[in-house]
Amino acid sequence: MRIKRVFISAAAIAFIALPLHAAVTVSYGDPDSFTDAGDRNNDPRQVMLSLEQFLKQLGSRYLPAQSNLTIEVRDLDRAGRPRMNLPTEIRIVTGKADMPCIDIDYTLEVDGTVSPSRHERICDPDYLRSLEPQYSEHDPLVYEKRMLEHWFRERFAKPLPSR
Repeated sequence: MRIKRVFISAAAIAFIALPLHAAVTVSYGDPDSFTDAGDRNNDPRQVMLSLEQFLKQLGSRYLPAQSNLTIEVRDLDRAGRPRMNLPTEIRIVTGKADMPCIDIDYTLEVDGTVSPSRHERICDPDYLRSLEPQYSEHDPLVYEKRMLEHWFRERFAKPLPSR
């Protein structure tokens, strides 16, 4: 009986130790050196922290359990261009050459199998299309978040079973 309890306890501890959710790790260099991470109204470090948090949310939504995604952001070019409008700065979007783009390197590990590292430049040339209801037009990173969610779903979401 004692051996059975020890076995059950060991199994419970091993089960608890396994991650039951997906983990996303995001790193980035110096956001001040990125093409366009911040402006007078948005600190580039806060922009990167917001995108990091968003990517982690996407991981918990779209990645299979017990998977690890490591993302290194190499550069960020936000939608639009900052323009001085004293005493603040506003971001002008024209839909021409000011689309959001992000350069990343990433590696995905699922069930102990590590995929080869990849580099991608993710851009959304049609970023001014209508916003879906889940996005707030008042979010200063709305175009970047929508672009990242679309990319995330394409790369990592499991296809729905056919009926």
